[in-house]
Amino acid sequence: MDELNAMQEAPVRDQRKAVTCGLAAVALWATVASAFKLTLREATPIQLLFYAAMTSAILLVVILFARGETLPRKFWLRAAIMGLVNPVAYYLLLFSAYHRLPAQEALAINYSWPLMLMVMACVVERRRPRSRDIIAGVICYAGIWCVATRGDVFSLRFTDPIGVGCALASTVAWAASWIASRSDPRPPVAGLAQNFIVAVPVLAVVLASSGCGFEVSAPVLCGSAYVGAFEMGVTFVLWLMALRHAENPAVIGNLSFLAPVASLFIIRLVVGEPLQTSTLVGLPLIIAGLLVQNRLGGHGRT
Repeated sequence: MDELNAMQEAPVRDQRKAVTCGLAAVALWATVASAFKLTLREATPIQLLFYAAMTSAILLVVILFARGETLPRKFWLRAAIMGLVNPVAYYLLLFSAYHRLPAQEALAINYSWPLMLMVMACVVERRRPRSRDIIAGVICYAGIWCVATRGDVFSLRFTDPIGVGCALASTVAWAASWIASRSDPRPPVAGLAQNFIVAVPVLAVVLASSGCGFEVSAPVLCGSAYVGAFEMGVTFVLWLMALRHAENPAVIGNLSFLAPVASLFIIRLVVGEPLQTSTLVGLPLIIAGLLVQNRLGGHGRT
């Protein structure tokens, strides 16, 4: 009887741990949009990315060895290719979007990445999208259009076309890295650590050639370290733990939809951006589209 009770209680304990880790990850992800915007007030996107990536690489290696794992001795070519996509291209595009757009707009547009993942997966796998995916796409991109035009939905004018383009391009880069990771033979944390290790010298070269310089203020270093720890490093490990211990991964996936909503309130309080009506209409449309697409399944990412 005790063994039966233990078997029945184990999934509950696992699910509780999974939800705890998932909520912790979501809570941290909800803060990073504000951290992006505040740090980018004094830094360029490449400066922020260089110091954040360096922080993340160090933390991931420490976490890796603390778990008794090591870096793979091979797969460095794979790491170089994947590292150029994410973190280099993805975060340069994302930070450029945050640099040019209000944080709430960059957040909302970037959050449509699961839909871009669906579109790109259909192309790669040469399959037709489901009717549910088409409906989700219409709803989701209606929300993006509302946000990008700031409510002037019948116009063809964007307040910052380059910023909107960077935000949309970041969803392509993230979806591409997600698709590539499906066939990645490396353990997730080790693979991510390798990608960041390879990315840091590349970013150093980009930063040196940009003319921005390596010298930054203490607030920029602190903000970059925060982003590296809680957008790129520790939070990723927490999310993996949540998925690993989940009795029902769909429940954990649904937690990710809390992040953009919480982010809006933090942006309002910390960054001081007044919430625009177009964002309050567009972001729920984007989330609704993703819910339709995933049938409350979801992927995990802000």
